[in-house]
This record gives sequence, structure tokens and C-alpha cells, in this order.
Amino acid sequence: MFIETISEVATQMTALVSHSNLQAAGDVCAKAPSQEAEGFAKDVVGWVKWGVIWLIIGAGFASAGLMVGGKISQSGRAAQIGSSGMFWTVIGAIAFAVIYGILNGIVGSGC
Repeated sequence: MFIETISEVATQMTALVSHSNLQAAGDVCAKAPSQEAEGFAKDVVGWVKWGVIWLIIGAGFASAGLMVGGKISQSGRAAQIGSSGMFWTVIGAIAFAVIYGILNGIVGSGC
């Protein structure tokens, strides 16, 4: 029942979009409300991206330091926290790259 409903909705949406003169989602560019806001929005996005990159780098170094320090001092718990931190740092870096790609796909190209 659920699969048939999804199939019917997909069929109807495809028919609706293909028979209309709507623009594709990739052809529409997101724009700031005014020229003043556009410059500020680009600055904020740049700051956020820069901050996230430095957080990922910092977390990677801190995790590596915990792993090395835990092994040297024979502290299994510190080494375990470091390896867990390294795992989550890699996952965070992958998520950052994927989310950035998705947002670029939504905003469109050539804006």
C-alpha cells in the first residue's frame, strides 16, 4: 500500500513537472535580499567554512595527541578517547565535504 502510494505520487509529480514551463531547481540561484546583505552573507559563509576547517584540523591533532600520550603513559582510556576522537574527526570532515557539495547543488552553478 505504501509503495503504491509513493509510486503514484512520483508518477503524478513527474507528469506535472514535465508538462509545465517550470525552471529546473539547478537553474535557480539563491540570492541575498540586497547588495549590502550579499557581501555580508559571503563574509559569514567564509568565516563559517574557515572555522569548521580549523575545528577539524584541531580535533585531528588533539585526537592524535591523546592516542600518542595514552600509549606512552600506558593510559588505555586516553588512547581510547583519542582513537574515538579521530574516528569522529574523519566523519566530521566527510560530513563537511558532503554537506558543502549538497549546498552547492541546491544553490546552482554559475550564479
